Amino acid sequence: MISNLKNTIFVSMKYLFSILFCLAIVTTQAQDKPKKNPEIKRFVFQANTQITKRVYDSIYFDLDYSKGNKWVFKFSHQFAEYPMISDDEYFESYEFEIDPPKGNRFTIKDGDFEKHQVIYNRSCFCPDAGLRNLVDGTITGKRIRGNTWLVTFDGYIHPRPGKDFPPYAKKWKGYFKPNKLVY
Repeated sequence: MISNLKNTIFVSMKYLFSILFCLAIVTTQAQDKPKKNPEIKRFVFQANTQITKRVYDSIYFDLDYSKGNKWVFKFSHQFAEYPMISDDEYFESYEFEIDPPKGNRFTIKDGDFEKHQVIYNRSCFCPDAGLRNLVDGTITGKRIRGNTWLVTFDGYIHPRPGKDFPPYAKKWKGYFKPNKLVY
């Protein structure tokens, strides 16, 4: 009788493990790839606007936009992210203002970066996050058709004041169209 009981328990356990194994396979195959939020790049400009800086102390500031007689160009890049991964969010933006172009081209060089308020913003869980003024590089714009501008940036990103990181080169280009700077 004990032998029959052992055989029954053994067969039951074997049956239970078979069912659990089949469930594990079905569950594993039913899972989709991890979801991710897509990468988003936005190239916009807004006429009759100007960048307004609010300085909090000698190195920290934030930005706002107000009515003015300038054009503000903004490239924002939200990198792809996985909601199931903590702290992988990364965003950066570049913006600057110019006088309304009198022709079909404009250029901003090193010495004019401050005048045109060329600003870089990095948002991440990293020690060099935040806004900073850019000082090195060249920005060129060329009207393609109507209100579409091809703008290229070739410059250097320096660390925020107080951070000891080497500058690094950055290049990008995009087709800018009129739209709101903040969405």
